[in-house]
Amino acid sequence: MIIINCGNIKNLPSMENLKFVSGKGGSDRIIKWVHFMENPGYIDWLKGGELILITGILLGKNVEALLDLITKLNNKNVAGLVINVGPYIQETPKEAKELSDSLGFPIFELPFEVKLIDFSQNICKAIFTSKIEKDSMDSFMRDIIFGDLTYNEEILSRAMFYGYDPGKEYCSLVVYIDNFTSVASLNGIWDEEIALRIKQQVEQIIIKIMSRYNKNTIHITQSNSIIIMLPVQEKDKKNNVDLIIEDIIKEVHIRLKELEISIGIGSYWKELNDFKKSVYKAQKALKILKINGSKNKICKYSDIGIYRLLFELEKVDEMKSLYEEILGRLIKYDKKNSTDLVNTLEVYINEDCNLIRSSEELFIHKNTLKYRIKRIEAILSCNLKNLEQILNFSIAFKIGKFLS
Repeated sequence: MIIINCGNIKNLPSMENLKFVSGKGGSDRIIKWVHFMENPGYIDWLKGGELILITGILLGKNVEALLDLITKLNNKNVAGLVINVGPYIQETPKEAKELSDSLGFPIFELPFEVKLIDFSQNICKAIFTSKIEKDSMDSFMRDIIFGDLTYNEEILSRAMFYGYDPGKEYCSLVVYIDNFTSVASLNGIWDEEIALRIKQQVEQIIIKIMSRYNKNTIHITQSNSIIIMLPVQEKDKKNNVDLIIEDIIKEVHIRLKELEISIGIGSYWKELNDFKKSVYKAQKALKILKINGSKNKICKYSDIGIYRLLFELEKVDEMKSLYEEILGRLIKYDKKNSTDLVNTLEVYINEDCNLIRSSEELFIHKNTLKYRIKRIEAILSCNLKNLEQILNFSIAFKIGKFLS
C-alpha cells in the first residue's frame, strides 16, 4: 500500500512530464485531493492536503502575487502547487523557488500542452486505489485482532494477499501517540482534519522506515495507535527490531517535532493465530510505561516482569487487600502526620537500598534517611535488610501503580 505524497507522484502513470522544481523538503506532504484553483480568493475554502493546479491566468507575471499565494497555501497545509507553465507563467520565478525551499512547500511544473483534467484524474485514481487498499487492510486487521476468527485457508490466503509470509517469524508493535488529543486540537477544539493528517504522517514515516530495512509491513491505524505486524530475521532479530524502533522514534522527532510517541513490543510469533496475543502483550507493555510515568519511550513485554502476573490476575479486591496489608499502616501514618515515608520507602527500594543514591534522589541528608528508615521499620514492624520483606514492599508498590 502506497500513501500518495509529493515525493512519489512522479512514479504514477503518465507523470513523465511533471517536474519537481523546488520545496523538496516537503516531499513527504500527503496529497488528499487535486484541486484546480486560479482565484486566490478561494483559499479559505481549502481544508489542507490538496494539490493545487494553476495556469496563472489571473496572476500573470505578478511575482509578488505568486509569493503571497504560496505563503497562504502553505499556511493552509496544502500539499503543493503545480504550475501549468506556458503563456501565463513561462517558468517558476527564482523568488518563488527560494520561498518554496525555505518553507518546504513543493512546487511542480507541468507543460501547458498536458491536459490538467488527465493529470488530475491519474492522481485522484491513485488516491482512491490507495484508500481502498488501506480500508481493506484495516478491515482485515481488525477482524484478526478484535474479532473471533476461525483460522482457515481462506483467512491465510487473505493475509498472504496483504503481504503475510507464513514462512517468516514476526513481532507485533503498537506505536502509540501520547499527546494525540492536544496536538489534534485547534484552539482547544478537536479537529478531525488535523487528526487524520497526523495519523497519515506517522503511518508514512513507518512505511518509509520499513522500506529502508526492506520490510513489507502489514499495519492498521486504530484510534491513536498504529499496530504493526513486523517480519523479523531469525539471525540477530533483537538488534534488528531495536534499530527499526529507534529509527521510527527518531524520524517522528525530526519530522513531527510536536508529537510524542511510545512503542510497545509484543512477543515473537510464527503462527497467524498468535498475532492477536502478541498485540495484546504490546499494549500491556505500553500500559506499564504509563503506569510508571516512564521517560523511556520503548517497552518490551518480555521486560515487564511481575506486571505480567498482575495482568493475569482477575481478583482486583485481593490485590487491593494485599496492598493495604503491606503498606496500609505507613499510608495512614503519612496522612495523619503529613510525612513522606511511603515515597521514601519506594525510592529506597528502587535504588537497591543504597543510602547514598537514595538520599540524593530524595534531596535529603544521609542521616535523615537513616532516621526515616528506622521510623518505617518501627511503623511496619519490619526489617529493611530482609530481602523477602523488601520483595513484598516492591510488589506492593507495583500493585498500587497497577490498580491506579
